[in-house]
Amino acid sequence: KKPPKPQSSNGRPPPPPPHSMTLRRRMSRGRSAERRMSTAKKDAALTVLTVACGYDDSLRAWVAQRIRAYAARHDYTAQVFLRAWDERCDSSSWEKLNRTRAALRGGAPYVLTVDADAVILPTAGSLRDQCAALDAAGKTWAMSDDENGPNGGVVLYKNDARTLAMLDEMAAQEQALRSAWLAPFHWEQRAFMYAIGSSHWALKNRLQGWLSLPSSPNSAAYAATKGALDPQWNTRLDDASPRRSIVHLAGGPRAKATKPAMMRALLRLGATNAGVVHRFTPGTVATRGIVAEARGAWAGQGFRLDEVTDRSVALGQVGRLAHGVCGLPPQVGRRYLRAYTHPNTSFVQRADMWRYARLLTQGGVYADGDASPTPAFLGEYARHISEGGEGLLFWETPISGEWRYPWVKIGALTGISQYARIPEMAQFVMASGRPCAPWLKALVELVADRVSRFHATGGFERRSMHSSQDRSVVYHTLVTTGPGALTDAARNHPAAFANVTRLPLSVLWRTVRHASMHSWHPGLSYAPGAPAPTPAAEGEPPRAALAPTRKDRKDRKDPKDHPSHHLHPHHFVVAKDHPHHHHNRHLRENHKNDLHAERMTQQYPDRGRRSKAKGGGAPRHLLFV
Repeated sequence: KKPPKPQSSNGRPPPPPPHSMTLRRRMSRGRSAERRMSTAKKDAALTVLTVACGYDDSLRAWVAQRIRAYAARHDYTAQVFLRAWDERCDSSSWEKLNRTRAALRGGAPYVLTVDADAVILPTAGSLRDQCAALDAAGKTWAMSDDENGPNGGVVLYKNDARTLAMLDEMAAQEQALRSAWLAPFHWEQRAFMYAIGSSHWALKNRLQGWLSLPSSPNSAAYAATKGALDPQWNTRLDDASPRRSIVHLAGGPRAKATKPAMMRALLRLGATNAGVVHRFTPGTVATRGIVAEARGAWAGQGFRLDEVTDRSVALGQVGRLAHGVCGLPPQVGRRYLRAYTHPNTSFVQRADMWRYARLLTQGGVYADGDASPTPAFLGEYARHISEGGEGLLFWETPISGEWRYPWVKIGALTGISQYARIPEMAQFVMASGRPCAPWLKALVELVADRVSRFHATGGFERRSMHSSQDRSVVYHTLVTTGPGALTDAARNHPAAFANVTRLPLSVLWRTVRHASMHSWHPGLSYAPGAPAPTPAAEGEPPRAALAPTRKDRKDRKDPKDHPSHHLHPHHFVVAKDHPHHHHNRHLRENHKNDLHAERMTQQYPDRGRRSKAKGGGAPRHLLFV
């Protein structure tokens, strides 16, 4: 007989002994967990504390969520106290000082206090450098100053006997400071003025010496222990700060009407795609100095980056439109995709079409690689979001009524300027407050129609005012996918663009820096291996080159040399981007039909004119006005 199998306490056979490799994995996981715990203990030495008073319940909850998310991202400890609205939130403001004393006496080495109206941006980093600078300078607490003196919206405390002595004295003078109704500033801000003997507080004492305003006998000692907090941790929207970590919406009763809306707008930047900047920098473009500088500028203003460097990834993102996303008709999306993958579509046109598709499906901000924001951009964008706008656009030319408008008009008439429309909207920087905006749907449909008919007819005829630039490749790009198409979409679909904010050229110059308005001209070349446009007869628009025939494909030694192998990888991109693989066959069939129709139109140019004379068909040339 076989010996009986050992039984566990629950009557079941014990599990088999683990394999040696399994033991190694478990031990490795245990060591990794220990390292994470030790790192968490080291980083948890800092406590982020806030007392949110006033506002409505949803806004207070949103503030608490942002504080906890920042603390969790850096393994800090979060202490959030939500209080309902009382008169001027005076008690809750002083409660912040008492909670700070309790946290320091509870063993927290560092405490960062943040006001409820001081919004932590999603790109805010760690405070280790600030704590190290505080230790190196021999200081025990730090805060930033503004035009009114010390600002108590964001304060960093170190667990030190001198810090606790200052907080104890401030708590002891609470009633006296609160009852001094003629004293400058409000709430716990008076305590900081009293503790360090600020010049504003001393000036008030000299002007109104007959009032018994308290002053600390230890103000010189407390001021000596005060350090300087990096300005990025307590900035204003109108500050010229190249880097922001916290935006403080400080203000008294006059700001109560607009402050909640601005707080929601700034909180929304971190919680949704409204705070994401999309950029397309393929190949070596991403390594250029101006592109890297713009990348840092966007991150410094609190924006997250979504940068695409692979053309196949960009093609997959455009291919999503072929599946009816955002309520876009599938036939429009398929036409848009076929126009994007056409051999005669230049790199610049593809970049234009990618930005429209990306903003339609994701929302957020699009910016060229050489476009960077100034510190004023965040305020304009937050104000736009607070007003509930669906899009933010800029005029890149003067509009009617501005003194520069006649000069730009004369430049267009004489052929000096290269603007397709006067006035014209810029699309090197543009924003959509939410995905699936109606104005982007109208723009995508117009671009799909224009690019498709551009390739079918070989070019556009132009208006007489632009006759000096007739048949210009630059103009064709502007009107098919560039600013001319955007301007025409806004003019042709006023209902879809009704909730889109359009700011003048002066605001564009103040909020965005663009390295070169014509830096995109070198990208007008066609893809390597694609047929170039054939010269047309005098007086006719240029014709696109004939698509390669079946004999041309057989003559190629390597089938991969054919440009469609690189520009039309539907079998790869659609399979990667969409779970339904059977769509590949339909896309390939549609592409074959397009090539056949285009080849027939180009080999028989008079075919449409004869059918038009008989009462059917379509004209060969299209006129856009």
